[in-house]
Amino acid sequence: MEVRCGGLLFTSKFDSGNLARVEKTDHSDSDSDSGNGVTLYGCTLSPDYEFNVWTKPDCAGTAYENGNRSWFYFGIRGYAPNKLIKLNIVNLNRQGKLYSQGMSPLVRTVPSKPRWERIRDRPGHQVVDGQFMLSFTHRFAENRGGTTYFAFCYPWSYTECQESLEAYDQKHPNCANLKPNEKHDNEIYYHRELVAKSLDDRRIDLITVTSCRNMMWEREPRIEKLFSDKATPRCHRFHGKRVYFLSSRVHPGETPASFVFNGFLKFILQENDPRAERLRNRFVFKLIPMLNPDGVYRGHYRTDQKGVNLNRVYLNPNPETHPSIFASSSLILFYHHYYRTTITPDPDSEGNSPVTPEKEADVRLGVGDYIESFEKMDLKDYHKGPRLVKETPFTPFHGDLLSIGPRESGVAFYVDLHGHASKRGCFIYGNHIEAEDDQVDNLLYPKLISMNTAHFDFNGCNFTERNMYLKDKRDGMSKEGSGRVAMFKLAGLVHSYTLECNYNTGRTVNCIAQAAHDNGRATPPPPAGFPPKYTIEIFEEVGRALGVAALDMLQSNPWSRLLHSEFTTFDNLRWWMLRYVRSSRGNPILPRKMGRISTRVAPNMAPPTANNGNNANSSTVTL
Repeated sequence: MEVRCGGLLFTSKFDSGNLARVEKTDHSDSDSDSGNGVTLYGCTLSPDYEFNVWTKPDCAGTAYENGNRSWFYFGIRGYAPNKLIKLNIVNLNRQGKLYSQGMSPLVRTVPSKPRWERIRDRPGHQVVDGQFMLSFTHRFAENRGGTTYFAFCYPWSYTECQESLEAYDQKHPNCANLKPNEKHDNEIYYHRELVAKSLDDRRIDLITVTSCRNMMWEREPRIEKLFSDKATPRCHRFHGKRVYFLSSRVHPGETPASFVFNGFLKFILQENDPRAERLRNRFVFKLIPMLNPDGVYRGHYRTDQKGVNLNRVYLNPNPETHPSIFASSSLILFYHHYYRTTITPDPDSEGNSPVTPEKEADVRLGVGDYIESFEKMDLKDYHKGPRLVKETPFTPFHGDLLSIGPRESGVAFYVDLHGHASKRGCFIYGNHIEAEDDQVDNLLYPKLISMNTAHFDFNGCNFTERNMYLKDKRDGMSKEGSGRVAMFKLAGLVHSYTLECNYNTGRTVNCIAQAAHDNGRATPPPPAGFPPKYTIEIFEEVGRALGVAALDMLQSNPWSRLLHSEFTTFDNLRWWMLRYVRSSRGNPILPRKMGRISTRVAPNMAPPTANNGNNANSSTVTL
């Protein structure tokens, strides 16, 4: 909307904007005695402007309108320089816990101060007539002609996302012409393609990042109802690598997720960082930057334009009404089988011969039918050309996906990124796994994240069975339909996570060990202190830590911090985690002294074992 009120122009006519109504509050100089004054540095000042504003609930004015009213984002122009404005947002969701912990709205002024920063003075909040009201002040800049924007949290719009991806397209233009060639093994492979269109016809992108090592002539097939853009070829296939799947912004107002995503993507595309190079040589990264582009564009907080919480439909997504979730779940299950380690073809087989353009016909596949047909194929026929398989609607349970063990799965990691309002810190929600070895591996990854960034709270993570089936207070939908629980139930993925980042701050700051052998190039440990207010840079650092921790899981990090940590080795860390898991379950635990762990085990305490019965060591990790 755009409206002139009290001599100022209020606008939310832009991507992700949200403003429903504006009302000027009349007050005289004496109003400071009645509570309308603003206290700054011990002095009570009367604001030059004061307005009540309302934010739009998700799906406002439609049959799908719901009670999500936390996101606001609007601009003001036409003000006099240096004037003080007070804004009362009168109809927000009750986020008293968030604001009582020091959360502040974000502000920027274009063109003079284009960088987002938190407002300087702490806001106030109260409940008035049953409505949660947030009040804050801001002094406008000295220059005339600018527009000042206010937002709930650092915005990252659909347009900004597309512009960022287009910049990566321009930076890596030669990737489209890369062919299998040993001379180019370490070159970056970057491929962007349209996996689906949203209900409002916006792009749902799939980004593939890896190195050219183990690149094959054949391309990934087209999956039924996905990849409709025939002008863009599918990405190449890579043998001997597993998939790291990362997605973001299923809840549109949870903008920290995008900055974690951006930090991760920047890191894995670094050309001169040996950690990024090793990650590209070991994984094929599949990334979906925005699962709910319509909700983002419309300025929603939690739902899409139909009022659906898309993070509750992963068990049975509808390709027509939930295209992004259908795409995400289809791809994860597809890679779970397609990149499985037990069916990696021999790189010297005849199937590695070049595929002519005439043979690169589109292959329309239903995920279930693909899996069923694959089971019936002889591996020697696997690369002989495209196969046409009968199309049927996607059924998640079609095919025995659970028969593929976690160590065979083509998906090594699945992480879905979120923001969080009530619980402080950056932390993970994971799944409760009965098998002890798998649960140890499940917890090792978040522990390693906490060892690579000061801002990830391992003790704040939740791996309880209860948290897999909790029902939302507002809509009654169960977390069983969330991405991380659904992919565990459908495919048995051990490393299936939801990463949550508080909008404001954390509970603690980790003590981070120095990196080994980095010559000072890795991020240095931060000084001890109180948890800072989260910034874009902190969210991006958490994203980088996701990548570094994955390398630590493979024990392939050239700049590992493990060597200088209290654990010193990966085996010691794994034994510590075994103690942690057994303690949390009330089971007998192992001796504390790490120096004796590898040689002395209490006779009644079995060491962790892999599925093959061997004692746990580096080879037993789920990866």
